[in-house]
Amino acid sequence: MQMRYLKLFKRKILLLILIVGLIVLSSVTKGKTAVVLSTITGVLLIVIAIYYIIWIIKTPTKKESDEAI
Repeated sequence: MQMRYLKLFKRKILLLILIVGLIVLSSVTKGKTAVVLSTITGVLLIVIAIYYIIWIIKTPTKKESDEAI
């Protein structure tokens, strides 16, 4: 991975590491801690999914003309 892409996607990579860490911790622990961690992970994944859906809707698409060249 080139350094410029690492700088560009630093927040997304850290968020992915955080989610993986929460999933691992919720599967390793027992009791209320596991329930709380899995709930936090689920809410975080739902928020991220909503963010990406809004981002996809707002992203402009490339318009192609129907004229023959």
